[in-house]
Amino acid sequence: MNLPDNNLFDETPCFISVHDLTGKILKVNKLFKETFGDRVDDFCYRVYKQREEKCSVCPMDNIQHVPKIYTHEEVFFSSHGEPIHVLVNTSPVHDEFGNPIAVMEMAIDNSETKRLQRKFEENSEKYRTLYDEVPCYISVQDRNFRIIDSNKRFQEEFGGRRGDFCYKIYKHRETQCEICPVALAFEDGEVHSSEEIVASRTGEPINFLVYVAPLKDANGDINSVMEMSTNITQVRKMQSNLTTLGQVISGMAHSIKGIINGLDGGIYIVESGLKKNNEETLKKGWDMVKRNIDRISHLVLDMLYFVKDRIPELEEIDLNELCKEICEQFAFKCQVKKIDLKFSPNDTGFFRGDAKEIYTMVNTLIENAVDACCWDNKKEYHDINIKIESDSNNIYLIISDNGIGMSEETRSKLFSSMFSTKGNSGTGFGLMVVKKIVDEHGGEIYNETKEGIGTTFKIKLPRKIM
Repeated sequence: MNLPDNNLFDETPCFISVHDLTGKILKVNKLFKETFGDRVDDFCYRVYKQREEKCSVCPMDNIQHVPKIYTHEEVFFSSHGEPIHVLVNTSPVHDEFGNPIAVMEMAIDNSETKRLQRKFEENSEKYRTLYDEVPCYISVQDRNFRIIDSNKRFQEEFGGRRGDFCYKIYKHRETQCEICPVALAFEDGEVHSSEEIVASRTGEPINFLVYVAPLKDANGDINSVMEMSTNITQVRKMQSNLTTLGQVISGMAHSIKGIINGLDGGIYIVESGLKKNNEETLKKGWDMVKRNIDRISHLVLDMLYFVKDRIPELEEIDLNELCKEICEQFAFKCQVKKIDLKFSPNDTGFFRGDAKEIYTMVNTLIENAVDACCWDNKKEYHDINIKIESDSNNIYLIISDNGIGMSEETRSKLFSSMFSTKGNSGTGFGLMVVKKIVDEHGGEIYNETKEGIGTTFKIKLPRKIM
């Protein structure tokens, strides 16, 4: 067999060896000798792998069946036992009849390439970890506003998948948002910021502070935009609470001032009655004093209830008995004012809740209904209907009246702090307390009203607080 024996073979900057079909080395080049030693007549698996048996997967086996060039990656070991990552090309050597009689292997040392590849993978993993664990929501969007990448926090909060539209994930809508910072970044290539209210996967509203930045390719063209969002819901709640606190203090000052004026007026009339020994004047003044003391009592109790965070003290409540008791308290006033107060009980009116809170809630709503009827002088007779309904998981309290009703503007302010539909006779806390009680029980409150027609409140309470 004529084997290569020239300077080109020796000086080629890679490992070259020629083997027979059993794996015995017949000839090697200079670099091979320097790295693995002069191992001619030894077997390749002993030289390369420092093992005593043939490798389980060997390209020479394939060459004998399909004689062609095979390329694969291997780890060889030098004569000093140092690992060398190589890219190996194995090719058949044919006789004059075209039959494979030997194998030539050319192995290129790519250890440095492998080292750089591992370093790149380590860095990629490190930056991916930072990308995933950074305490904000990150997504990358293309020009069609489709999500092409997102971090772990984003996926957990929104459940977004690659290819989904951002506006569908964030806003649960089917069309692009009218004002979109991502669209602006694509348009002018600048960084943009905005504040948004988005919806989580469960539909819960979240206040976001959003920053978007264009991502450019090697040619400087913008092919995607990164959006980074921070949850500022708690900050906005705190600001809202501070605003509410300011409104409460202002409203309290206004209410207290009105009560003091009422007390001053009542005291003056009482003193006038005493001086003149006029029993009618005295009674009129004393009634004014009592009304304003009652207003002070309501204001203080409502204020203390509203500002205090409470965990409901749960017990079994029969809403039928509770409503019946409160209706009896209002029976005489309703009779005098020609108000037909009707209560429709329900056999399944039992649920777990805080009895004191529920009593306050029902009492406030019925009192409001009675007042709404008393203030309506356009009807000769008035009706208040109280019903209890239920299903397997919830109990419903429905209180309807045909009193003065409310305008849409008034309805929109019902649960705002210190807003009262009763003018100077109200503290502004009543429905705020009702809403707080409903929230503490994990319930919901709805209302329908029409000015001059009447109002309906519907309270939904879970039978068991979760």
